Amino acid sequence: MRGIALYTTLRVALLLAVWLLVQLVTPLRGLIAIAVAVVISGVLSFVVLDRPRDQASRGLSRLFRNIDDRIERSRTAEDVDDEPAPAASGQADAQAEQQSVGEHDESGPLQDGDEGATRRPA
Repeated sequence: MRGIALYTTLRVALLLAVWLLVQLVTPLRGLIAIAVAVVISGVLSFVVLDRPRDQASRGLSRLFRNIDDRIERSRTAEDVDDEPAPAASGQADAQAEQQSVGEHDESGPLQDGDEGATRRPA
């Protein structure tokens, strides 16, 4: 984590130094000056901040490796459910559902207004 903080601090300091130099040497101001400073400091940081960037990269790699290790330890430490699930429970539930649906399907005599009712001519 110290490497990340050091790299970030150096990167911001380089950006501010380049921005100040752009302000003093060129007539550029405002957002254009900031954009030019970001581009120039980005190119310079590849050369000037090579070692701090590598240290930050190793620190991040270690951090994520530790997180992965903790997740894997947690996964292997989980309790395994020893109770077997009943295999026929799904079939029993389906049959019970069919029976409850079938109870309401009683046929009765047609009444006036029912579809399919036929009227006798008088």
